[in-house]
Amino acid sequence: MTAPYSASEFTAILLARDLHDGERGAAGASATIPMAAILLARALHAPNIQIAGEMFVNPQPRRLWHSMLDDRALGRCEAAETFTELFEHSHRGLDFFFHSGLQIDRYGNINLHFVGGTYDRPKMRGPGAANISYAARSKRFYICATQHTPRVFVPAVDFITIAGNLHGPDSRRQAGLVHEGPRYCITPLCVFDFAAETGLMRLKSVHPGVTPDQVDAASGFEVERPALVPTTSPPTEIELATLRRVVDPAGDLREGHSL
Repeated sequence: MTAPYSASEFTAILLARDLHDGERGAAGASATIPMAAILLARALHAPNIQIAGEMFVNPQPRRLWHSMLDDRALGRCEAAETFTELFEHSHRGLDFFFHSGLQIDRYGNINLHFVGGTYDRPKMRGPGAANISYAARSKRFYICATQHTPRVFVPAVDFITIAGNLHGPDSRRQAGLVHEGPRYCITPLCVFDFAAETGLMRLKSVHPGVTPDQVDAASGFEVERPALVPTTSPPTEIELATLRRVVDPAGDLREGHSL
C-alpha cells in the first residue's frame, strides 16, 4: 500500500507522467510543483528532458526551492542567461510550460492581473505575468491549481492574462494561436481535460476519496463530465519514493494536507 501523500506531491507526479523524453520545457519562476514534475520525469522515464526558459539551462538542484530565480535553486546548471537574452529567444516557445492563476475559467483562460473592479481600479491586484511569449508559443501548457474553490474556478475570468481556449477551439485559431493550449488542469480534487469540440473544461478523473459532486460544489460553473467518472490513478511506490528521495529530500511538497 502506498504511503499517504500530499496534494502537492500528487500534482507533481501526475504532471510528470505526461512529460516525454527529449522534450524541452520550463517550470516558471515561482514553480515548486512544476520543477518537481520535470525532475521526477527526468529521474523516472525522461532522462533527456531539457529544462530551459527561466534564465538557466538544465539545472541540477539538490532540493526544491520556492523560487527558480533563487540561485540556490540551480544547484549547478549548464548555462545561465540574462533577462534580455531570455526575452530575445522566448518567442520560439517550448514543448510545455506551466501556469497557475488567481482565476481560471471553464475554457482554461487564466487571470493573474486583477480581481473585481476595473483594470485601473481593481479590488485586488495580482502579480501579472512577465513574459507572455511562452503562453502563446509553447506547444502545450498545464494549469496547476493549488486551490479548488468557486473563487478560483469561475465562469469567466475578469482579465485574460494567459489565453486558454478563449471562447471555444476556433477562437484560438482566429486569434492566431496555433498550438494546443491547455492540456490538463490539475487541482487538489481532480484532473480536468478540455473537450476538443467545445474547448470547455471537462472532468477527466476524480482523485481517490473525492466524488464528482464535490468537484461540482467547488467549481463556480457547471462541470462537463462523462456518465462514469474514473478515479485518478494514485502514486506508485516508485513514483513517491523517487520524488521524496531524489527530487524533494527536504520535504517541501509534503507540507499541508495529505491524501
